[in-house]
Amino acid sequence: MSTTRAIVRLELRGYAVDGKSVVIARAMPFELVIARARDGEGRARAMVHLTPHDGRSTFTRYRCALSAQAFEELRAAQSLTVEDAWACAEVCEKALKAATEVPERAFAVLVCHHGGGARLEIVEDGGHRLMSVLELDFVQVDDATVRDEVAREYGMMKVKLAEYERRFGVLA
Repeated sequence: MSTTRAIVRLELRGYAVDGKSVVIARAMPFELVIARARDGEGRARAMVHLTPHDGRSTFTRYRCALSAQAFEELRAAQSLTVEDAWACAEVCEKALKAATEVPERAFAVLVCHHGGGARLEIVEDGGHRLMSVLELDFVQVDDATVRDEVAREYGMMKVKLAEYERRFGVLA
């Protein structure tokens, strides 16, 4: 299994009580993690993780599982030309990096729904029209899993700090 990580910036939107879309942040940093593996039949599968990178990671995290079947459904619905879930995840990664590095040419919007899910839409400026690159549906990670992940991350930070203190003395 291989994993890639990057910090990307997304426009974050939610819905007000009256149902209108509300911009929460124009360029909110998220950690993008893509884990690639193969299923029992040797077919490519990928898991795309989005975690807020501004201190809110203890509250909400999103995941999108691209199994072989889920990818085939996505490819048919969006007329994608990529061959498998790995290639789809790579397109997602490249498009999000492009939207972060050159926001005049591409943008990415994460729309959070009331039920806990979210939809990522990546759009490129084709000069005379906007083109949708990719749309992915995410599920919100449950609270127990978030607590476990935060506890693990905190433990890793404590170990790293202890190592720094061992090597350099107490940091004040």
